[in-house]
Amino acid sequence: MRIDSGRSGEKANVVAVIPAYNEERFIASVVIKTRGYASHVIVVDDGSTDRTAELAEVSGARVVRLEKNQGKAAALNAGFKAALQLKPDAVVCLDGDAQHEPAEIPELVRPILAQEADVVVGSRFLEKRSPIPGWRQLGQHTLTAVTNLTSGVKISDSQSGYRAFSPKAVRTLRFRSSGLSVESEMQFLFSQAGLKVKEVPISVSYADGSKRNPVVQGLQILDAILSLVARRRPLLFFSLPGLFLGVIGVLLGIRVALHMQATGELLMGTAILTTLALTGGLLLGVAGVMLHSIQHMIRRIQEEIRDAMALRREDTP
Repeated sequence: MRIDSGRSGEKANVVAVIPAYNEERFIASVVIKTRGYASHVIVVDDGSTDRTAELAEVSGARVVRLEKNQGKAAALNAGFKAALQLKPDAVVCLDGDAQHEPAEIPELVRPILAQEADVVVGSRFLEKRSPIPGWRQLGQHTLTAVTNLTSGVKISDSQSGYRAFSPKAVRTLRFRSSGLSVESEMQFLFSQAGLKVKEVPISVSYADGSKRNPVVQGLQILDAILSLVARRRPLLFFSLPGLFLGVIGVLLGIRVALHMQATGELLMGTAILTTLALTGGLLLGVAGVMLHSIQHMIRRIQEEIRDAMALRREDTP
């Protein structure tokens, strides 16, 4: 099945990118099914030690090999680079463990092809299409709530790896996360890059269970989200706690002053806490403002460089 691009009966050039690490059990079937809905299938072998790359190639995928395991962010960067060479109308990312249903690719890319969105997130929670264990739901909803709150972009399934991207989004997005936090990093990048996001419901199958301890995995992702907040929203991460500490310091200072006025005695311990709270609050507040200013300056420089390069390309005959 090929997907209509909406341009006078032309078929859309949909490129599927599948990051994979030691997925020899499922990768062949995933590739074969995906080829039924995509013009090209790219498997990024993230330093696998099994036959993932060989089986993907035999099944008809173009394989991009990373020499060592670098994580999903690096795999997606490599996959996006390879996909752009094929001049896609849309790029779809799905996992190599048979968790996602390739038959739903047309639903994911439809808003992209209709120019209604730059990014389409396949959500497991918009509609209940598949049974999801309660502990998974609890963990996913917790991570989604934290990511929504800190990123400023609200979606119902922040950790879904089944997503579609417009060519603009593929050219714009570059990921730096380590571990399993790339989906959360995307959410921080969406508003910054001015990308329009939409969700569609998807089904999910956990054929292989969980390869990692879910509690450890959740804590690792939460730690990565906090790191993202510190880098990308320093006012929220530093200045807001600094303001909170400052308020506590003022309240403690008022108590010290009132007690000293009434009794003539200095509450030494409380006075020390007041000094620490006010000093800590001031330092955090200043740090947040300075990092925010530096971040804003870096963005302005990047924009000016992009504009200069665009003008240079236009001037080049």
